Amino acid sequence: MFRFLVSFIFYFALIFSVDARLPNRVQTEGPIQYYEFLFLYDSSISVEQKEIHLHPFFSRYYNFEKAYYFNTFLYPLYYYHGTNYWRTWTFLYLFNGDDKYNRTEKSEGEIMLTPFFYWGYGNNEKEQFFSFFPFYGTVKDKLSWEEIRFVLFPLYVSWKYKNYQAHSILWPLILWGGDGYKRRDLRIFPFYSSKVHQDKYEHKTFLWPFFQWGSDDLDKKDPRHFFMFFPLYSQKRSESGSMYAYSILYPISLVSWGRDQKAQSFDFRLLWILFQYSKSEKPYIRRWVIFPFYAHYVFGNNELPYYNEMNFYLILLGNLKTESALIQSNYQFFLPFWSHYYRYYPQDQVTTRSWKFWPVMNYWDEENAYGWRILSLWPFPDDFFEKNWGPLYSIVEYAKYENQDKYFSMFLRLFSVRWNKQYDDFNLFLAGFYYKNNPYQFEISFLGGLLGFSKTVYSKKEQMPLYFYPKYASLLNEDEKESKYYLHFLWFKF
Repeated sequence: MFRFLVSFIFYFALIFSVDARLPNRVQTEGPIQYYEFLFLYDSSISVEQKEIHLHPFFSRYYNFEKAYYFNTFLYPLYYYHGTNYWRTWTFLYLFNGDDKYNRTEKSEGEIMLTPFFYWGYGNNEKEQFFSFFPFYGTVKDKLSWEEIRFVLFPLYVSWKYKNYQAHSILWPLILWGGDGYKRRDLRIFPFYSSKVHQDKYEHKTFLWPFFQWGSDDLDKKDPRHFFMFFPLYSQKRSESGSMYAYSILYPISLVSWGRDQKAQSFDFRLLWILFQYSKSEKPYIRRWVIFPFYAHYVFGNNELPYYNEMNFYLILLGNLKTESALIQSNYQFFLPFWSHYYRYYPQDQVTTRSWKFWPVMNYWDEENAYGWRILSLWPFPDDFFEKNWGPLYSIVEYAKYENQDKYFSMFLRLFSVRWNKQYDDFNLFLAGFYYKNNPYQFEISFLGGLLGFSKTVYSKKEQMPLYFYPKYASLLNEDEKESKYYLHFLWFKF
């Protein structure tokens, strides 16, 4: 149970940060054209990026320079993101799909409704497969196997990898397989099973799970042998005695202990999860568990730039720390009331921070931008959830962005203002009334845009709005500019 909780919390904390950093909002030092309507809609447009939100139903971010997009529908119900070369989507993190494209407009990919439906498509036979579980199908490159076939699962199943192929009837009761050379597998469950790889390993069972024995590392200088009389006793030893492990009442482990001289490790457990102590030097590992009061785990490797640390106090209070080539993160929490997240992306040299005092306040900070919101109803750290759902329960919001835009709103965005002194830009929204003014744009509208008037200044030669290019606009003479006037009616411009 403890291992499950640790794994779940650690995965949840890192779900949006283990990959290399990809943008998910408009980030620029240039002007941003912004518009919103209460808590229902907002949009941000710059020269190379565009972002819109129809809260909480739909959001879209597109980066023209990177050809990257991120779309959500009732997040986290469904979202997908990708580029011109790949796309990934997920429905409640249970049903998933992946697509890949190449320069010749050929594509390959998978559509998955895990575990019931798989469809793989591509340009050659290896990439094409279809599966409708449990009736009939073929699945490729899943569960570490090259190919898996089944008919009326578990009536018949076969799987293969390179020269190895196995077959099963009423899986997992009857199984046979091999490569016709060194590997031989046979299982008649629960009476007898044999799994042999010549000169590597040999595992056998009789009346499983009561009698199990075998050997590993037969191709090395110091093979290891194991024996189990379930559930009373189990042991594993190397021929030289440099490694050994014993357990009484496995797997509950009334008491278990072991040592490995090569790894310079030692492990001791009492009453399964209630007390655990482990240490190792190659790789570096330290673990202390006094369940449920305290848990400490450290993993590091001198050969690889990776370090991981977890500390829990009564499970609800603790911190998770990771250092790798892709990300350095430190997550501190007291569930569900408080959390603090620090992330640094070495490849982009970008630092992000966020903290949450649930349900009162949420704060985020990324390089030269930061913001906060009162209230915050989602107890876990999730930037996308806050972006899509936050305006629906926001009492007060404030943010400052990379281009020095400042934003303030109150009462579910009934009133909001966004301004930038550098570009002399000012936006005001009040209960359906909208006002915008800067040297190259003017707009006034009523009833959320149903009726209004606007002016936009363009360059005569390029016919582009000068608002996005203030430095270029400052070099033009007045006769090189032209103003266009629009009447707004029913959200259309005339």
